[in-house]
Amino acid sequence: MKVESFLIKMSQSEAQKMAEKQLGVVGKMVVGKDKPVQMKTIFIENKLITYKVTNVPPFFVKWFGKSTAPKTSKMRMIANGSTAGVSHYDGNDDEIVEMDVDDEQLQLSDYPDDQLVTRGNALARKILRRRIGGNVEIEVLEIRSVYRPYHVAFYGEMAEGKKVRYMPIAADKNIVRRTF
Repeated sequence: MKVESFLIKMSQSEAQKMAEKQLGVVGKMVVGKDKPVQMKTIFIENKLITYKVTNVPPFFVKWFGKSTAPKTSKMRMIANGSTAGVSHYDGNDDEIVEMDVDDEQLQLSDYPDDQLVTRGNALARKILRRRIGGNVEIEVLEIRSVYRPYHVAFYGEMAEGKKVRYMPIAADKNIVRRTF
């Protein structure tokens, strides 16, 4: 199946080395140090939401002789389809490529678009309130479905009825930070 995805920048062997390092001493005690690490690549559906932001200055700005024309700009958010987590996206579209992926590797969004848009609106208002202040109008311009690749490390044998520990590692090397 052809999908739009972020470019894979990390190989499975690099991700496996990273997973073995991040397991640590306590993790080896829980999982067992002799259990094999199995790697699998999955693509999780994310929504790239583009907003049109209009900042209307407060009414008393006229008194100070400043311009009162509303300012418009664009803001983009990325919403994870499996957790409904939303974060500000400041990347460019150069990293997005069209790939041919097996249906077994795809994980579709568990949340509807309107719920992801609502969460994106809340985060956008929080960011804009801290940076700009004043009255802000937000409207959705575009919702685009983009898949994000992950290398998932499974610790131990995968058998029915057994609990297997796992760790997802972002294959596109993008990092989500909460700094707002």
